[in-house]
Amino acid sequence: MTSAAIKPALIFARHTVALLALGLTACGGKDVRPGDDPSPDENPATDPCVESTTADPASGTCAPLRLQCARDLSGFKTDRYVWRDRDCHVRSVSLVRNDAADPAGWNGGYIRRYTYEVAGAERTCDGQNPQVPGWGMVTSHLKDGQTWGAWTQDVRGTGRFVFKGAHHALHELKWPLSLDGHVVQVTVQYLFATGRDHPLYAITHDASGFPANQIEADVRSPYGDLGFDGNANTDIAGLGWGDKYRFVTLSSPVTLNTGWDYRELNVVPYTRMWTAAPDAEMGAVQTQTWEQKAAGGYWLYPQWGTRHANGPMPEDYNWAYQLNQYELPSVTNSHRLAWGSNFGAVGMSQYPRLGDNGVMLSGYPYQSYSVFMVLGTHAANPVLSLVSEVEAWQGVKLTASEGSVRTRGPGGVGRSDAVAYDVAGYNPVYATWEAEAASNRVTLTFDTAGRTLAHPMLVVHGYTAASAPTTVSLDGQALTPDTDYFASVDTEGKALWLTLQRDLKGSATLKVE
Repeated sequence: MTSAAIKPALIFARHTVALLALGLTACGGKDVRPGDDPSPDENPATDPCVESTTADPASGTCAPLRLQCARDLSGFKTDRYVWRDRDCHVRSVSLVRNDAADPAGWNGGYIRRYTYEVAGAERTCDGQNPQVPGWGMVTSHLKDGQTWGAWTQDVRGTGRFVFKGAHHALHELKWPLSLDGHVVQVTVQYLFATGRDHPLYAITHDASGFPANQIEADVRSPYGDLGFDGNANTDIAGLGWGDKYRFVTLSSPVTLNTGWDYRELNVVPYTRMWTAAPDAEMGAVQTQTWEQKAAGGYWLYPQWGTRHANGPMPEDYNWAYQLNQYELPSVTNSHRLAWGSNFGAVGMSQYPRLGDNGVMLSGYPYQSYSVFMVLGTHAANPVLSLVSEVEAWQGVKLTASEGSVRTRGPGGVGRSDAVAYDVAGYNPVYATWEAEAASNRVTLTFDTAGRTLAHPMLVVHGYTAASAPTTVSLDGQALTPDTDYFASVDTEGKALWLTLQRDLKGSATLKVE
């Protein structure tokens, strides 16, 4: 879905009026796109916040995604998304609206609560740190600025529901972020989908409003602090990250004297940390490889390929990503976790990629990337499992015998410029496989090169039908809707979103008609 296809959607502040008049708080499984002028007599079929009267089945059975608008969460005004993951277990995220001050002294724009299931019980993970009250904040530091940089704490923004379908939803937040007086327009979109465990966080920093090389900023979003251990606030048992190599700690709890290993080569960038009791893990996984989109920064790369079994940990300013290093001198239970890059990733026409090989990247006029926001049990190894999945996607060959495979698309959220995909058909902005329909039909063959393509999500453009397709088959076998696959129709954007509720391996042909 291109930005040109997105009709202006409901702005939160205006939509609140409609909510009060309608007395509605939740949305069910209809394919809807918000209208431009919400009013008390707005048609419920076009309002994403209309309450569904259908009861959801028990956990373990998949159901449509729900959006519960303008929910009060202990004084925080949130929009709550509830979806079923690949095991059809219930997950939810409560996003604080970014258009007004909140009780923590921020202007919202982050995940305040994330819930998921562990052994049949709900685990609730809240923002607990009074200074950093959640996860998903936008943060950039300056190398040689008049200030340290900026985050969105004091910045009033706007938000909208970009698209809400039966099983897929896009939620957008925007801010004008001032870095030494230069305003960077920041766009963030969250993607939630039935059959996909983890929300996707896509961000663009747009510095096109001023000349290149005026600022030299890094990126640390999504930045945050979340009680990912079910609010137990226990010590961090281990942490790690991936740039060109994998960094991992060697003992628990993590202190300034903990040993570490940085010897294993890595493909897909990530960050992670975990606790032992309770068993929990939190992290971020990029949708592209390090060679396609370098992540991580600063000056620790001479230690690639080394092991320091007896520590100490690297200097706090020199970790490739920001985690809990700045809190370690005083506490061992900080749940801080963010992203990282070299300075210049925002604002510079050229900045150095992490490492000493002289490769230069561009941070102007845009800096865009996408990561999955991962929560689960450490025993399930969710971060590194997803890293392996993203790595496997890079070897997939997608072809079409009906319709066509897309090879280009917008370079990030909030952008209209087209860039070539590194892998034909694979859009890293949303981690989706993209095609063009022919008369609302498409026949696609996936060749996974012997690896597993887990629960692929497709976007079929040029889909003009008002409802989901009547027939979807895989290798000639008919699939059952809402069981074998989950579909959403974006009538305004003329696109069909479809997630397969199964893995593919080898050659598999999917037919939509």
